Amino acid sequence: MRSMTGFGSIQIPTQHARIRIEVSSVNKRGLEVIVFTPGELTRLERQIREEVAEAVARGKVTVAVLLESSSTQNARSLDLEKAASYAAQLRTAGKRLGVSGGPTWSDLLGLPGVVVNTQLSIPPSEDRKIVVGVRAAIGKMVDSREREGRHMVVILRAHLKKMEGVRGKMEKAAGCMRRKQGERLCARLRELAGEAGVALEPDRVVREAATAADRGDVTEELNRIRAHLVEANSLVSTQAPGGRTLEFLIQEIQREVNTVGSKSGELELTRLAIDFKSELEKLREQAANLE
Repeated sequence: MRSMTGFGSIQIPTQHARIRIEVSSVNKRGLEVIVFTPGELTRLERQIREEVAEAVARGKVTVAVLLESSSTQNARSLDLEKAASYAAQLRTAGKRLGVSGGPTWSDLLGLPGVVVNTQLSIPPSEDRKIVVGVRAAIGKMVDSREREGRHMVVILRAHLKKMEGVRGKMEKAAGCMRRKQGERLCARLRELAGEAGVALEPDRVVREAATAADRGDVTEELNRIRAHLVEANSLVSTQAPGGRTLEFLIQEIQREVNTVGSKSGELELTRLAIDFKSELEKLREQAANLE
């Protein structure tokens, strides 16, 4: 199992610039890929999206391709003609105003247009190297998702173990509830028959009490919950993406435990159903970040 939260980055040198690639991901129900590239590298956006889609199934993944100047290509240059023009104007102004001395480089470098930011250029011949770098950064992001996923699996198993423990207690409480309901109903039927002066057959009383008790029986619901918990335990042990399947199982378990709570006629079973729902909600929070 993988988490949907991860990060990976890599730097690759090219003849024209240093390129830093950062890939981050957070949880999202489906797959969303966002790509940030310098203007001329938008030609690689489709290929970058395909690389991400091949590596992950869910999550919001952001890929940023950042350019930095290399030692062979400076990102800034001097406009010497503009600097010379400024210097000539300043010297002329100094003579007219009686100010001695000419402008220094410190004076000129702060003037508009003297220092020019040059656009780094990455030719198509570097595309393959960039794509390989993107693939490596994605691989690092996936590795971090898997590391966090392994930690999450430990937490998920702990929640599932607690839920199975509570389910077992619910099973015992449900058996006690059924016996008590049958006993109360038998006593009530005999009481009503006595008040009405009607003689009831013992077998008939037992059958009616059993039929009424069956309406509140939660054995099937508890058995289905057990089956879903077994499936969830098996699922978190797999390597394949299973976050969506786990979310579906949680929905099914939620439906069954709601039915148990609505059928409950005993305070103990109601309390246990609430405890189970509390643990189930913790499981749901963890599953929301699984791929």
